Amino acid sequence: MSNLSGAALAPARSLSRILATVLLPFALAHFISYLYRSVNAEVYPDLVQDLGLTANTLGLLTGVYFIAFAAAQLPIGVALDRFGPRKVQLPMLLIATVGGLVFAFAQSLTGLLIGRALIGLGVAASLMSAIKAASLWLPPSRLPLVTSILLAFGGLGAVVSTAPMQLALQYISWREAFGVLSLATLAIVTLIFTSVPEHAHKSEVRVDEALRSVGQLFRTGSFWRLVLYTLFSNAAYMSIQGLWIGPWLRDVGHLSRGDMADVLLLGTIAMVVGSLFFGWFTDRMRQHSVRPISICGSGMLVFLIFQALMVQGHVAPPWLVAAGFSFFGTASAMNYAIVAQSMPPHLTGRVSTSFNLLIFVVAFAMQWGMGALINTWPAVDGQYPEVAYRVTLACCLGLQIPGLLIWLSFKPWKK
Repeated sequence: MSNLSGAALAPARSLSRILATVLLPFALAHFISYLYRSVNAEVYPDLVQDLGLTANTLGLLTGVYFIAFAAAQLPIGVALDRFGPRKVQLPMLLIATVGGLVFAFAQSLTGLLIGRALIGLGVAASLMSAIKAASLWLPPSRLPLVTSILLAFGGLGAVVSTAPMQLALQYISWREAFGVLSLATLAIVTLIFTSVPEHAHKSEVRVDEALRSVGQLFRTGSFWRLVLYTLFSNAAYMSIQGLWIGPWLRDVGHLSRGDMADVLLLGTIAMVVGSLFFGWFTDRMRQHSVRPISICGSGMLVFLIFQALMVQGHVAPPWLVAAGFSFFGTASAMNYAIVAQSMPPHLTGRVSTSFNLLIFVVAFAMQWGMGALINTWPAVDGQYPEVAYRVTLACCLGLQIPGLLIWLSFKPWKK
């Protein structure tokens, strides 16, 4: 009996060790990347005050993170499949550390743009490294659940960027806050270096062969069909959650900065809960032969409804809109696992980063474009009229409707 018990406990010990020494360090890297991504929604009043930024330049500053992030995706995908997540993540996070320091000491918009771009470049491998590590160390059937947990860690980073960051800014400046973020990034580098082991799997694929396979992937119709149904929803979620939900709460919801921080905190908590819920629910429904794509698209549909409420402005309380937007916006992120599962495991890095590339390019264009469109209306005392947000958010919503039609073409009502 004791031998049997020991054999039964061995897989559990092995799984616990993988979670503690492999997935947790990579999850913390995704945590810090999301904190960097979301923090501008909280510190933007200080940036506007110190450097006189407009909605247009603020959108560019926040969006440059996305374009630098996107530019790194294809090389990262090839590197992940060839060298593994540990060797890729370590130097990338060091770049993010430098970027945080450049941003903290910047005295002009140019300096801020350079720092923000270095941050985006440096954290560009965070989620993909975590997904690649999960695909190497865990069975494929667990990818949706593990991906949801990883996304929840990112949501925790967004949580810290709201009310906790607002509280910190009462004692330190935004420059000092970015200095602290740089030190935290360096601590995660140290943890990955000392904790994460190398995986026994070695890829012998040559770089030129890997790049050719990426080209073949982009010529595959099934890849594009899977990507396009959530592409604009994912990008809208990043663009609004990462910046424009803050100004919307202030200018349309008429909230004070303290109340805005509290609502943003509620929204990011809803993001964490949503990530965990959709992962758990997808895993449970798998036992009843319900396809993940059915759950992903259904959540996306409700996400569009909450964006319609944002367009209307005063139909629902701002806190309810922010919470619903954040909760159901996480449903689209489940498509990371769906796309990754659609290809062989040795291609996970290239498939995931190719998908990520498209999302972040669109997110950059959407975030900057929203700022440019809002900026066509004159600001009064630093605030933009409600009609500016109504038109801008309606355009953003319209871009997502074709994806819903593509999702229906999968016949999600069938098991």
